[in-house]
Amino acid sequence: MLKSLIFQSSRCFNKLSSLPKQLSIISQKNHSTSSNNHDIDGFKSIFFSYSTSVSYPKDYVQKLIDIQRSEKISPYIFFIKDQLKSNNFNGVAPTKRMKDLGEKWNSMTELDKKQYIELAAKNREQFSEQRKKLLSTLNEDEISNLNEDVKREKIERLKKLKETRKKREKIRQKAPKRPRGAFFLYCDTLDRGEAHVKDFTRGAAAKWKLMAEQDKQKFFDLANELMERYQKDYSEWEAKMVEKGKKNLIRKKTVQAIDLKRPKKSKKKAKKAIKAMRKILIV
Repeated sequence: MLKSLIFQSSRCFNKLSSLPKQLSIISQKNHSTSSNNHDIDGFKSIFFSYSTSVSYPKDYVQKLIDIQRSEKISPYIFFIKDQLKSNNFNGVAPTKRMKDLGEKWNSMTELDKKQYIELAAKNREQFSEQRKKLLSTLNEDEISNLNEDVKREKIERLKKLKETRKKREKIRQKAPKRPRGAFFLYCDTLDRGEAHVKDFTRGAAAKWKLMAEQDKQKFFDLANELMERYQKDYSEWEAKMVEKGKKNLIRKKTVQAIDLKRPKKSKKKAKKAIKAMRKILIV
């Protein structure tokens, strides 16, 4: 009980510290013109609005996400798991394997699928009970906060997944790699030997700081030259991606530049096209 109260109070004060700076300015003005009791009354509503949103253990977000994912396991997934355990698919490509299993599932009768449908229903009931048990330890405010945090966490994970897929697709499409900076070009000229990467980088950074600007200039010039070449190659690669219809891989500013170059249809032509369409529909 004491641990939960400490945790709740710490969360409350963290939220109060993140409030806008205008509140502190207002409090200073009020302090100069009114008593301390008046200042406390002014902030009392804010404090209690944050203190009532009681926190919950951090692992509840991950637990609820896992339960929600497990609840949605379909009969087809149970069928796939059963087939992968019972059959030997050595030497069969994963895409062909999944294609064959999908065709087999579609050709099955409802009677054959019944055992997997029952497994999915039993699994759903089991995890729904776990979800109810988890949420029974929280009040209404905590449940609403938990659901919001779960939604936020899912959105963040989806963004990370999209970024990872985008990076992998760029590697497949052989996107030009960003060149190294001046410092790392200097590191390439040093002999690392058997030193650890961290120790080597730390020593190189110390030497780099002691170097004269004239000695560093050649590395800066080389870095600028490589960057210019990279930008040219990357623009050419983006043009190829546009031709392939992979606009999701190119930069936003490039997409905007392409959209600006497209000729806009005049209003007169648009009106003529609408009139022509109306005539066709009337006929």
